Amino acid sequence: MILIGTLAISYSQASAQDSSIPSWIKNTAKWWSQGQTSDSDFLQTIQYLIDNNILHASNSVQYNQSDSIVGNMSGVSNNQLAAKLNDLQTKYNSLQTKYNLLVQQVSSLGDHSSNTQDNNATISAVAVSPVIQSDGFFETTSYQGAVLKITVDVRDGTGLVLVNTAIPTGVDFQTSAKTAVTVAHNVTGIDLSKKDVIFSISTGNNQNLQAVDGGSAGGAMTVLLISDILGKPISNQVLMTGTIQADGTIGPIGAAKEKADAAGQFGAKIFLVPKGQGVMPVQTCNQTNQGPIIYQTCTTEEKSLSPAMESKYGMKVIEINTIQDALKYFNSS
Repeated sequence: MILIGTLAISYSQASAQDSSIPSWIKNTAKWWSQGQTSDSDFLQTIQYLIDNNILHASNSVQYNQSDSIVGNMSGVSNNQLAAKLNDLQTKYNSLQTKYNLLVQQVSSLGDHSSNTQDNNATISAVAVSPVIQSDGFFETTSYQGAVLKITVDVRDGTGLVLVNTAIPTGVDFQTSAKTAVTVAHNVTGIDLSKKDVIFSISTGNNQNLQAVDGGSAGGAMTVLLISDILGKPISNQVLMTGTIQADGTIGPIGAAKEKADAAGQFGAKIFLVPKGQGVMPVQTCNQTNQGPIIYQTCTTEEKSLSPAMESKYGMKVIEINTIQDALKYFNSS
């Protein structure tokens, strides 16, 4: 778009001879004054005259009654030239008004986009981060549950799948994101090849994300994307853990008890885990005395996780097998 400012030129008296102005310029000026050629063609002739020192820029338009610009070029009267210049000024003012309106609209669109970003679909998921403890000689590793906030933004694009996270090595998250898009397409039947899908992942303290197991958030990422595509609300009373497989099944995870504790502390009422993993290890020890010697024997067995979590947090732990199972809980009213 080219905006034309106020035209302000003066004609050089030293170059007022007809021989100084090429005949093609005279014809162009005449045709322009008669409305037979475009404004841009006429402005090109003016630029030519300025570049060749025949016309000089000044703060006002100066006319010589006996030897005017247009008179030397085409025999057109000053009144006709003034009318054309006024027409150009009117067009410029109109363009300027439209430009200002466009700027306001773009600014409003930017504000709307910011608000839309704030309203993107969100889900909470549970993962774990390792906690290393040392006594000075030996190191032991335990796991601590962490609740992740995952947001998805689906926009027109070229089929990109992106993960925005503070984790410097987010390979698990990236793999989970790509699988989530594949499963979402299979479940909904909606083609995402011309959409960009952007997952943003955070916690209350992003430093905890430095070593979170990203794979176990795959199931929740898939639930989020499918719900967003279909426009279905997501219950904030339900949390889940589990990887996502290309066929839509929920894959295994580790540290189910630690994740259940994190979900219970978060306030969830239902915690979904992969099939066969709604259990926790419980150790039982027995002591026997043989004279002054005490013998202790311990055995570990798996017990159902749900009764312990219901007693502690009022939260049920439910095993699921597929992404459709998870959607039934998250999308229920």
